[in-house]
This record gives sequence, C-alpha cells and structure tokens, in this order.
Amino acid sequence: MVLHLSGRGGVSVSPDIRRRIDVKIAKMQRLFPKLIEARITLATERHRHLADVTLQAKRATFRAEGNASDFHAAVDQALATLVAQIRRKKERVTAKKPRAVRAQRAAPRPIAGSPPELGDEPVPPLVVRRTSVKPMSIEEAVDQLRLRNDGLLVFRNARTRAVNVLRKRPDGGVELVEPAG
Repeated sequence: MVLHLSGRGGVSVSPDIRRRIDVKIAKMQRLFPKLIEARITLATERHRHLADVTLQAKRATFRAEGNASDFHAAVDQALATLVAQIRRKKERVTAKKPRAVRAQRAAPRPIAGSPPELGDEPVPPLVVRRTSVKPMSIEEAVDQLRLRNDGLLVFRNARTRAVNVLRKRPDGGVELVEPAG
C-alpha cells in the first residue's frame, strides 16, 4: 500500500508522527486488506491541529477528518472514524450475500447413513434428479429406455402399480429393479 503523508500551511511532519501513522495504517490494512493508497494531510488553523485522512481501496474510498489540540489526537480521531466506516462497509457487504451462496462454497458433506469409504479420497457430491413416474408396462418401459441416453428409467408398473427401475447394463442387457414384497 502507498502512503502519502504531507503537511500543509508550513507544517513539517516529524519522524515520531510518521511512525505512529505507519503503525495505525498497518492495523487498518489488517482490518481491510484491499487498501491501495492512504493520503494523510496535516495542517494547523489558529490553535487547532487538523488531520485529513483518505483511504483508497478496491471499489471504495473512505475519508475522515480529525481536529484536536495536537496532531497525535487529531490523527487518532480521524482513524477511529475510518475504522467505523470500514466496519459498516464490511457489515453491509456480508449482509447482502445470501446464505445459500456461502453454503454452496462449503465442501459437500457425506450423507448420513452412507457407509464410510476406504482411503482418503473425497466423497463425491450427491446428484439428485427428479423425474415423473409414468404408468406403463414393462415392454413399453424397455422401448422408452432404448430411446434415452442416460440408461436409466423410473416408471410405475401398470400391472403391479409399484415403482420400478430399468437400467442398461454395461454388457448391453437390461436390468429390472422391483420392490420386494
């Protein structure tokens, strides 16, 4: 991050103030890591010491002023205002993100009741497909299966009224799965 520190109206920036500002801006960098540039201008008007601080971040600009009896207090006041601005910005951003987006980024969890797999391989995510169950005879279901590309057909047996599954086997045969009982 680039730090521009200047004095206006005959104000010279002492090394003590420069070190103090460096430390404070480093803390701001930890709070909001997307900071690109910091511009700090110190000035005096009559008996007041003014600190004007502008932080340029990725997609945001923060600005605050502080005035006090000395530069240390003025800089502290301006940076405290900036910390409050940054926190409000972060809260707004996290409040806008829907929880579903954050949940999708999480790794898929294994299904309860599934047997544990051997090895350290990750569990593949569960793919859920919904299909309508149409009543048809086994012969009609075999014809429908031959028209499909995925090799799987769920149907309601017209004779028994039970849900059956037809599957194309790797050897080219057809397998019928019926409920027991």
